[in-house]
Amino acid sequence: MAMMLTGRKLRFSQSIAIQVLIPMLVIGLLALSSMLVSLLVTLNTQHDAEAINIAGSMRMQTYRIAVHLQQAVAGEADPKDLIDTLADEHRTFSEKLYQSSIARVAGEHSDVSLKRAYQRVVTNWEQHMAPLLLSLGSAEQGSLAAASREYLGHVEEHVGDIDRLVLSIQQNTEEKIELLGIYEGLSIFLSFLALVFIVMRTDQNLVRPLQDLVRAAEHTSVGDFSYRTYYEAVNEIGLLCSTFNDMSANLARHYRKLEDMVDEKTAQLQRSNQMLDFLYNTAQRLSEGVASREKLTDIITDLKLLTGIPQLSLCLANEANTDKYDLILPAGEQHKCLIGDCLDCFMRPGSSQQNTGEISFAIEDSSDSFGFLYVNTGQNMVLEAWQQRLIEAVVEHLAAAMALHYREGLSRRVMLFEERSIIARELHDSLAQSLSYMKMQVALLVRLFDREAPEEQLREGLEDLQQGLNAAYRHLRELLTTFRLKLDAPSLYQALKATVDEFDRQSEQTEVKLEFHLGHCPLTPNEDIHVLQIIREAITNAFKHAGASCIELRCERGADDRAVFRVLDDGVGIASDPVKEHHYGLSTMRERAELLQGTLDIHPREEGGTEVVLSFMPEVFS
Repeated sequence: MAMMLTGRKLRFSQSIAIQVLIPMLVIGLLALSSMLVSLLVTLNTQHDAEAINIAGSMRMQTYRIAVHLQQAVAGEADPKDLIDTLADEHRTFSEKLYQSSIARVAGEHSDVSLKRAYQRVVTNWEQHMAPLLLSLGSAEQGSLAAASREYLGHVEEHVGDIDRLVLSIQQNTEEKIELLGIYEGLSIFLSFLALVFIVMRTDQNLVRPLQDLVRAAEHTSVGDFSYRTYYEAVNEIGLLCSTFNDMSANLARHYRKLEDMVDEKTAQLQRSNQMLDFLYNTAQRLSEGVASREKLTDIITDLKLLTGIPQLSLCLANEANTDKYDLILPAGEQHKCLIGDCLDCFMRPGSSQQNTGEISFAIEDSSDSFGFLYVNTGQNMVLEAWQQRLIEAVVEHLAAAMALHYREGLSRRVMLFEERSIIARELHDSLAQSLSYMKMQVALLVRLFDREAPEEQLREGLEDLQQGLNAAYRHLRELLTTFRLKLDAPSLYQALKATVDEFDRQSEQTEVKLEFHLGHCPLTPNEDIHVLQIIREAITNAFKHAGASCIELRCERGADDRAVFRVLDDGVGIASDPVKEHHYGLSTMRERAELLQGTLDIHPREEGGTEVVLSFMPEVFS
């Protein structure tokens, strides 16, 4: 607290405002004193000019009295008038001498010469001039001439005294004016010195420091924080310069800190960009078919280069939930697995033999495990957060790709097993039964030949056998057509359109039409195959057995987003319990509908003909 107070006192005593204020006060005091002296001199000399004028008139009056006396002596004036004139002149001269500004000037001033000159005039007037004038008023004509000569003898002396009085008043006035000039000159000189002092101090303590501050501000405005002001003083500008220097130093530190932060953020953004690019390429590689060993090697090689981790090992299984893994290393590392026992491998997740810097990331989804990714950072390196996030993202991509590939394989196996079951049922329900029937017919014919049966019975047996062979051959062709069916079209609509056009070209009497209003209802490839098989079978039955002139295929969306396919014809219709001799298409259609978890409804139409309706919930909506 004491140091703060001392600093304040120093700043106050050396303040620029105080340094400028003191000379300004001096200049102001000099100006006031100069005006005061001028006022005093003016007041002291305001009667001097009047006194000089009155003294001049007194001199003239002295000569005028002499002129009146000469005229009286010469007889040119009446003596009686002369007495009155002399009395007026005596009174006027006395008033000027005793009651005018001359008496005030002589009494107020302390000048001895002025007082002596005035006293000589008064003495000469009272002792010589005034008594002569009074005596002339009662003198006769003879004594008038003598008195006039005596008066004229004192005129020169009296006028000389008045001149000396005027000179004393003039000299006194000039001295006061000279003193005023000296004082004014001194005031001007001192004011000039004060102004020079103010200008010098202002230039030293204000102008130059401000110019230096302006240069510092210009350097700061362009990002140069190294410039420092030179001025050091315990005053306002010194405090401002010191504060500006401290501010520049703080700004330089903050600027360097911000640059470091920007560099760090730039490095992070570049690393994030590399990570995103790597993850995108990884996802693209894994999405392009089967994840081969070459692809996986490239992925972990790029991962090792990006993270800078010295050792990465990828252990993957061909199937889910197995304990035999295939070791995949980055490019350039060709050493083999020396353990050979995946159950007891120290790299396996959860192994108790893992040391510091060793981490294993399991490649698994909710139900299946496909292997793990082993990371060894070494003793002098710690796995950073961004490296762990990147590795976890890669592991998730690998797990998703492996799970997708595994489930696609399972799906293909299931589809293959389902299709083989359908083929077996088709063969069993059609060709197997036809061949059994023909085997029975052959055995019957053998017995007829052994018993030497009539030719009519033999011919009838041969006709039944021929009829069974024809039915078996026809059904075999139907099965071959069904089994060779491929979905080459890019969409279900294109496949259905090609099927409709194919049947429409087979006969000029039957028109086959398509109305497709499914909208956005994506079906899986398995659903596309089953739908196409059922529709082809329905159109084939209508085309061969109904005798229809028009067959319509309508595809639309039903309630609850169900996919509905209708095949309508205007043929002879279908019986409530149709005869299935040597024909097994309807049962196959119902089996395919059950595989779609849907329904197949076949019923006659009110206006004639038959309607086949397939309805199921697509897998994408279930």
